Amino acid sequence: MMGSSDAAPSATRLHVIHRLYSASFDLNCFGAEPIGTYMLATIPRSGSTFCAIRLWQSGLLGAPMEYLNFRVMGQVFRRLGYQPDERGHIPEGRMADYWRDIRRLRTSLNGMFGFKMFPGNYIEIAKAYPSFLANITPNYVVYLTRRDDLGQAMSYSRARRSNVWFAGVEKTLDVPYDFDHIKGCLKSVRQQKQSWEDIFAATGTTPIRIYYEDLLSHGETVVACVLTAMGITPDASTALEVPMIIRQTDGINADWQARFLDDLSRHTEAA
Repeated sequence: MMGSSDAAPSATRLHVIHRLYSASFDLNCFGAEPIGTYMLATIPRSGSTFCAIRLWQSGLLGAPMEYLNFRVMGQVFRRLGYQPDERGHIPEGRMADYWRDIRRLRTSLNGMFGFKMFPGNYIEIAKAYPSFLANITPNYVVYLTRRDDLGQAMSYSRARRSNVWFAGVEKTLDVPYDFDHIKGCLKSVRQQKQSWEDIFAATGTTPIRIYYEDLLSHGETVVACVLTAMGITPDASTALEVPMIIRQTDGINADWQARFLDDLSRHTEAA
């Protein structure tokens, strides 16, 4: 059963993001195929891990982490007995087995299972395992975005160049302001958002739309709205103790945003 107190002493020294994928946080309580599934669709720097943990803490929405992001799942693949190839992929013939195992371990007591996906992960699955795609078709899609595209692009630029995606990770590089890189990240943020809209249109999906800014200010209300949209009655008695990541904020983004808008204005005038 899941519980932070169950973690081995060595595990407690791991960054919380690694601990959340460990056996100590498996739910392992439903014992059958999920009654319902949902995909947390999002893009980088939308606060997706913060959102996933908030949903997980409800005790009614599984543990919606990145179970199909092959770049980060080696730890889970190996502890479940799967050997990924040099690309980090599981052989196609084992994907159905892996998906069965991860759902068994990460489904809530009420039968709900969730998983998080970025558009790149979805496209990679479609290309690498086309016959498997139908296996992950969810009953619901929760679509998390940020209203502040530029703030997101600033955060994305810093994370991509420093390779630091979570607070509490030792920094190896302080990256400087870079107008062109931020501009490229802003374009990427908007393209990735459009990719999800295209996927929703192609699959006839009407997502449950939520926003990072609302999660920060009214988290309980947002989670309750998600539950209600799925036909699940919110119940405070089911809440789980799941450790939260530290929010990354240091004031640099605000300074960069002012510089970027000034530079953008001057570039536009010179064009």
